[in-house]
Amino acid sequence: MIIATILSCKIENNSSVTDNPCSLNMENYDYSYGIEYDNPELYLIPGEQSDLDDEHLEEIRNIIGTPAKSITGIRTVCYWFNQNFTFINAGGSMVGKNNVNELYEIKTFYGCHTAALIISSILREFGFPTVIIETAAVGWAYDYNNNSNQGFVGHVMTEIYVSDKWILLDNNCTFVEDYDCMNPFISTTKKEYPYNQQGLFTYAKGFDTWDYGVRDESDTHSMMINFANNIGCFEDKFNSVNYDWRN
Repeated sequence: MIIATILSCKIENNSSVTDNPCSLNMENYDYSYGIEYDNPELYLIPGEQSDLDDEHLEEIRNIIGTPAKSITGIRTVCYWFNQNFTFINAGGSMVGKNNVNELYEIKTFYGCHTAALIISSILREFGFPTVIIETAAVGWAYDYNNNSNQGFVGHVMTEIYVSDKWILLDNNCTFVEDYDCMNPFISTTKKEYPYNQQGLFTYAKGFDTWDYGVRDESDTHSMMINFANNIGCFEDKFNSVNYDWRN
């Protein structure tokens, strides 16, 4: 079984910055990134990248049935994905390149961007409102800001509306039920990577990666660099939650 895990680039050190002045106007900063959480029905409509063909949905339905409108149903779809798609490590070169149907036809994903795209698209077609979130590792951002590491470390996951609330689903099918969708800081369970010990920070959200402007890895890098360069603006949000990740 293929399991998608936290995206991790080369890790060298984890230094910190002591002086991070903020140059952004944070008075009315929108941590929803335009998502209307009080209107989950809006996120049943697929985006341009995430519009799964009916024939593909019917094929899935014939295998797993119609998932229950519950976390159990969400996990059914997630586990089916992990058992039937092959991971090819493309080193970020395939970020934003494919739509969900192209990926479905070859039963392949290239990392967390495409994994989240496939899972969220299928769930949306089964009646679950879904939103993809793009994050950067906080520890990486400090190092990038300090010119200590010029690689990129981040992750993409899915917010899902179920049982009258939004939950957070990782691509390996772990999830946070008591999730605050308006808090951009995310504590993680992937402690094997030093950068992830400081958590992740959400900097973009949308129906799919094309919706928030990611067509290739340079688009992701530009947004991550912007976060790292302005990390002092967000420090009061760090370590603001400690999520209970469940299997």
